[in-house]
Amino acid sequence: MEAILYIIGIYGGIALIGWIFSKISEAFKKHREKIRDQVAAEVLSGLDIDAIIESYKQKLAHIKYSKTDPVRGQIERMKEQLWGSNAVLMNECPKCKDGHLIVRKGKFGKFMGCTKYPRCNYTNNIVEARKEYKKSINEQMIDDIRQAYSNI
Repeated sequence: MEAILYIIGIYGGIALIGWIFSKISEAFKKHREKIRDQVAAEVLSGLDIDAIIESYKQKLAHIKYSKTDPVRGQIERMKEQLWGSNAVLMNECPKCKDGHLIVRKGKFGKFMGCTKYPRCNYTNNIVEARKEYKKSINEQMIDDIRQAYSNI
């Protein structure tokens, strides 16, 4: 009987210590939140947040920025299932215009091939395809920057 009382006492002591630590943790968390709120109030007191947000919205509207389509996530997951987790869709296929170029592995190493294979048998050297892809991305980025800052 005494052994049972000792075990109950030990578990009760452990539970009490856990409860005390959780209360101390909650107190520290509330104290950190209070300090964070004070710092935020001091730092942000001189800023006009609404004006900053409005100017940012105007810049986004100027470059015709839009949120991503929620369906895009589904497409990415399907792409991963079809072609693997490290598949990156490059430009559209120049031969069939229906598929996209993707990195594939062959008996002579990696190459770029159309996702519509075997209907489309377009292939390209991976080094040249990546250069073309980077060039198109850079050109698009430069165009977006020029549009965004054309009034400045």
